[in-house]
Amino acid sequence: MSFRSRKFHLKEKNIIPISLGVNAIVGMILFVIFVLPRSEPNNQLIFGLSTSRVLIALIFLFLLLFNIGIILLSIFEFGSWQKKLKTKISGLIVRYNIGIIVTLYAVLIFTATFLLLSIPPIIRPLSFLEPFSARLSSIIGWLFFSNLLFIILLRAIMSEEESNSQLIARLDQALTVFGLFIIIFFLYAHFAALIGWVGKTKYSFFDLLAEQFIQGKLYIENPPYTHDLTLYKGNWYAPMPPLPAILMMPLAYFVGAANISTSYLSMVASAINGVLLFLILKELNARKWISLSTRSIFILITLFLFGTPHLWMGISGRGWYFSQILTLLFLALAAYATLRKRSAWLIGALIAIAIMARPTGIMTSSFYFAIAMQIKKEENGEVTLKEAVQWIAKTLPSIGLAIIGLLIYNYLRFENFFDFGYVTVNAGPEIVHNVQTWGTFSAHFIPTNLQVMLFKLPFWNPDGRWLIEPSATGMSIFLTTPALIYLFRRYSKDWWIIGSWTAVFLTVGLLSLYHNTGAHQFGYRYILDFLTPLMVLLAVGFKKKTPWHFQLLVIASIAINLYGAHWFMNG
Repeated sequence: MSFRSRKFHLKEKNIIPISLGVNAIVGMILFVIFVLPRSEPNNQLIFGLSTSRVLIALIFLFLLLFNIGIILLSIFEFGSWQKKLKTKISGLIVRYNIGIIVTLYAVLIFTATFLLLSIPPIIRPLSFLEPFSARLSSIIGWLFFSNLLFIILLRAIMSEEESNSQLIARLDQALTVFGLFIIIFFLYAHFAALIGWVGKTKYSFFDLLAEQFIQGKLYIENPPYTHDLTLYKGNWYAPMPPLPAILMMPLAYFVGAANISTSYLSMVASAINGVLLFLILKELNARKWISLSTRSIFILITLFLFGTPHLWMGISGRGWYFSQILTLLFLALAAYATLRKRSAWLIGALIAIAIMARPTGIMTSSFYFAIAMQIKKEENGEVTLKEAVQWIAKTLPSIGLAIIGLLIYNYLRFENFFDFGYVTVNAGPEIVHNVQTWGTFSAHFIPTNLQVMLFKLPFWNPDGRWLIEPSATGMSIFLTTPALIYLFRRYSKDWWIIGSWTAVFLTVGLLSLYHNTGAHQFGYRYILDFLTPLMVLLAVGFKKKTPWHFQLLVIASIAINLYGAHWFMNG
């Protein structure tokens, strides 16, 4: 009998007792691991276990015995009642298999999350989990294994129609997305701990500002540090746009700024960025604009997360870098929403939110416009001027409101609509000199910015701690992420390709006019402002598999950025 049978006859499935046997063995091992440690002497009830551990042990033991009982029922015949019971169970599984598998997916996600978040050093900022983790890790670990095993079994016996259903596809994607998020956060958190970057982040700014917003103040009262803050009429202001502080206000209200780790918040946002790139690439695949295997998609996501400045910026949590992580998040959301044919009103709102973190985000608007027009062209055969104008018109109100909001925010702080506070910022003397002499944006800065962005190299430092010393003012994007050289190839003239390159060039054009190259950094951090269209363009031209030489460059990019992140956090 085929595993793809609609009928589920327990007797005919030898795989059932084998699988349950494996499950029972794993459970017994974890049970022994759970009961071996002794509780504190004053807490011991019996067998060296505390009352709570005795209760958990009894539940664990009951589940093990239940598991063993099912194995015996699937192997041996005990009477006619057994056949009736098997028939009834089989019928229930057939009738409710979708509901059962949904429940199993939910339990799998919960148990996996608990286990990953319980692993040091993640548990440290989540201290409320510690007592639960110590007591429940073994039984929850077994539940995770059991759920995974049962999901595999149920998927194996499902009919082809059921297995390919829209619901199952959505469940698979939800599990993939959630698993990807947890894994990225886990890896970022552990790498941060490995290089000594944990706990409260200095120069986070926005946690302090969020607390002040709650009190109706736009300035930071008695800041513990004043670097990159602006002093105006006796008060210290954060010159950066306020979105991160606005998003942190609920946390600041409930736990206080002192208990907020912007580093961990940044890692959460970074994990979301990785998930969004996955969804964008999958959607591009579905539209046949690219043709990558799932393995190749994950290679690109790995490059994005670990082979670009996104790595060190994502684990940092400092104000400047967190703003960029959030900007990328909302711009990536805008790209995904556009690919999913969401309303232009929503796309405009997402761009507007990104602008509230970094106004440079507006320069990528052509990316979303071009995607929308490409979809219209494929659906209707052409794009009319009216359709293009209407789409743009729907995005403009939100973007306009964001710009007006920033101008009003400036006026409320500095009594000047166009003053962001950079003219008198308490920063490095060179940066202040540049702004005061040539302004925030000027053609004077083009040579320096382009030289750093495209050509700047590290230097040899045989007498220093770091043999290869990165330039703290920035380095070439092709040196820090060598895989980007694959951008230099022939492209089609599709709407979305042209829009992607337009977004890149417009953003680079604006950044080349900016008064600093990114200040203290590894690589060129402003690449995050246009990293989403860059990654999309990188995905173009590959067949199902990325070539081995590209994969070597991905490995090199990861190695360079791991080194760079370590240098940045400790150099």
